[in-house]
Amino acid sequence: MGLILITHDLGVVADVADDITVMYAGRAVEQAGVLETFASPAHPYTKALLRSIPRLDVKGQRLEVIAGLPPVLTRIPPGCPFAPRCQYAQDICTRQRPELLTVTPGRASACHFAKEVMNDV
Repeated sequence: MGLILITHDLGVVADVADDITVMYAGRAVEQAGVLETFASPAHPYTKALLRSIPRLDVKGQRLEVIAGLPPVLTRIPPGCPFAPRCQYAQDICTRQRPELLTVTPGRASACHFAKEVMNDV
């Protein structure tokens, strides 16, 4: 049986899905198994989403927010739409939109610096 679940609640995703596609500005930015995605995200947006999940083991913790605003979908800038909000962004990110490419077997990311993102735990 297949199921398509559209949600921002990554806790639900962890419970019901085997594979995940993370989307930003209407495009897939990461595809992988749920365990791999949670263990080492390969796109800065996925990483930011995971950091923003409230933790039950830490009392009084402030929620992390993703700085900046998402792009207006009718005026998506050239390059990577997440670049203005991304801690890894460099000049190429504002000029060239990254394609969703295989980073490791069974895993794809639309980030010029996916391997660095994965290794920056």
